Amino acid sequence: MHNFIKFWGTRGSCSVSGHEYVHFGGNTPCLEINYHNSRVIIDAGTGIHMLGKQLLHETVDEIHLFIGHTHWDHLIGFPFFAPIYHSDAQIHIWTPPSPGRPCKDLFDDLLSPEFFPVRLSQIQGQARIDFHTAHPNMPVTFGDLKIEFHLACHPSTTYCFKITTPHQTIGYVTDNEMLQHYHGPLDNVPPDILEPHVSLIQFLSDCDLLVHEAQYTPEEYVKRAGWGHSSYRNAVALLLQTKTPQWIVTHHDPDHSDKDLHKMHLATKELLKETGSPCTVEWAHDGLVLKLK
Repeated sequence: MHNFIKFWGTRGSCSVSGHEYVHFGGNTPCLEINYHNSRVIIDAGTGIHMLGKQLLHETVDEIHLFIGHTHWDHLIGFPFFAPIYHSDAQIHIWTPPSPGRPCKDLFDDLLSPEFFPVRLSQIQGQARIDFHTAHPNMPVTFGDLKIEFHLACHPSTTYCFKITTPHQTIGYVTDNEMLQHYHGPLDNVPPDILEPHVSLIQFLSDCDLLVHEAQYTPEEYVKRAGWGHSSYRNAVALLLQTKTPQWIVTHHDPDHSDKDLHKMHLATKELLKETGSPCTVEWAHDGLVLKLK
């Protein structure tokens, strides 16, 4: 199958396992975008392990891997991504600017002897791996795919992504704290609270589909404001501003069981209904595939 996105990991912060996580899964973030002859991967969480095993059975000339930010949950699967150990693999790794240190050094730290038995230099002796810096206002194009970047509200330099095909525009935002420290009603958000997010709202306003986190309940967010993640109530505020017709929720909290996430899904659907929004919402699970036009 061609022209699709697939969620190989939808869990935030750390991976989880157990009977209470069977439906939504426990792998940390990894998204595959397959469109015509172009393949793009966003994030190298634990979900990239199974994707890598699949790629070994396919003919892939080049792989472009984008890292939204270098927190562990988005990077920890990289040493277990099978194509990096194959001499016929050409892998391009794209990262945000890293203040003070090249991102290649961070990968070298991840693969230091204290943490992993294979060094980056040894891997680069097998696969062809190149590092690139991605910049806002500088889109990257692969065939019919265009990838754009915008800073998120999250500790460390963190990117949101916008993927554009000739027929659709998809926003992908795993780590973003919408309306920081706000716990009030959605119909009267103070301008000073909304103002820091205006640029991102404009960036995402042409999306046909928005993948955006909603890691906390409103009650949880009271104690976790400033951690870099949104409550589902504040995420709804973003959807109201962008008027995006379809919302997929990802980056689920590791403490939320299947039962918890089903409750949050129902509460979010009710909240959208209360606000008069026609937006549909679905909670992503590991293995979810959405066909692209």
